Amino acid sequence: MSDQAPSPSRPARGPVRPTSPVVERAERVSAAVAAATRRTWAEVDLDAVAANVAAVRAVLHPGCALMAVVKADGYGHGAVPVARAALQAGASWVGVATVQEGVALRRAGITSPVVVLGACDRSDLPEAAAWDLQLTVASVESLEDILHAAPGVGLHLKVDTGMTRLGLLPEQVGPALRRLASAGAVLTGCYTHLATADDPDPSFVAEQVRRFEAVLPAVRAQFPQVVAHAANSAAALAYPHTHYDLVRVGIALYGLPPAPHLSALPLRPALRLCSRVVRLARVGPGTPVSYGARYRTAAETTIATVACGYADGYPRRAGAQGRVWIAGRRVPVAGVVCMDHLMADLGDAPAAVGDVVELIGEHVRADEVAAVAGTIAYEVLCGIGPRVPRIYLQGGRPVQVDMRPT
Repeated sequence: MSDQAPSPSRPARGPVRPTSPVVERAERVSAAVAAATRRTWAEVDLDAVAANVAAVRAVLHPGCALMAVVKADGYGHGAVPVARAALQAGASWVGVATVQEGVALRRAGITSPVVVLGACDRSDLPEAAAWDLQLTVASVESLEDILHAAPGVGLHLKVDTGMTRLGLLPEQVGPALRRLASAGAVLTGCYTHLATADDPDPSFVAEQVRRFEAVLPAVRAQFPQVVAHAANSAAALAYPHTHYDLVRVGIALYGLPPAPHLSALPLRPALRLCSRVVRLARVGPGTPVSYGARYRTAAETTIATVACGYADGYPRRAGAQGRVWIAGRRVPVAGVVCMDHLMADLGDAPAAVGDVVELIGEHVRADEVAAVAGTIAYEVLCGIGPRVPRIYLQGGRPVQVDMRPT
């Protein structure tokens, strides 16, 4: 993508004008949230979430359900509004990592099945049962804890087929099934996690599928109605034979492909991280910028200070090669990203204090920021800090999101 775009015909430091969709959206932000836009904010497009659910469902086989994974506060987007948008668009399950995340959804009025995909502490089990959360059997020990502390709760037996993170090894499944049956437990699901579904090489996926399908007959013989699931976003897109009864969609829900070779689906990024220019300085060649003074300007230029730093979630390591969108063009980040600010080298591009800056969005994708920071888009999105207000959009306009029961 070119860093250059037609620049607006206005003088430097002139009045702010809506020169791009980013600015136009910012100008539509309601008065109730306008104060939040004076520094850094994140726009979350709930229509994009709905569109992504529809796009993934279109590639699933008939009868396959979709779980919207909203752990880590919806990958930084907001678990409650994302879950509501996904369920309205056709998702029928919700996945979280902790009991506390599941309870937050219940308190907000979400009644669909909620599965806790992580391991649970024994002290959290009564609360999980009280709020009708379904739990993962993550180990032999966790099975016993759940049967004693939360009898009757819906369980998902996780099989460790090669991720070596959570679940029972295949040889432990038989004894676990007998224990579940003797306790009169409710086994709702049986699942595994595919460790390399985002890798073009299908060999290890095939091995994991073989191990999973080797135990499924015994599970179904004991619990005929069990819901089998294995596919994450990558497998949902790349391996239709792993869809089974349910797919667990995380990163694709938020509009990003799980890997570059899985970008054919028309996904729409749902989050835009924006800030504003708070200072402009016209400086000469050789001027040092930011901590360590390692960045030096190559020529006379304008340095823009932007009110967003690594405490807001813009990765510190992205400063070396990162780009941001200011006044209709992509410009380089100048020097080390600070805790509360970053600087950008505008060259001779016109800009004004107060201009909207897109740090993540349609012009600078989250996966691009992740690549220059040496990480993955998941981490970038989850890292957007709690001091960054989320502004929810539907139909291109801000909407108030009620966190109370609906």
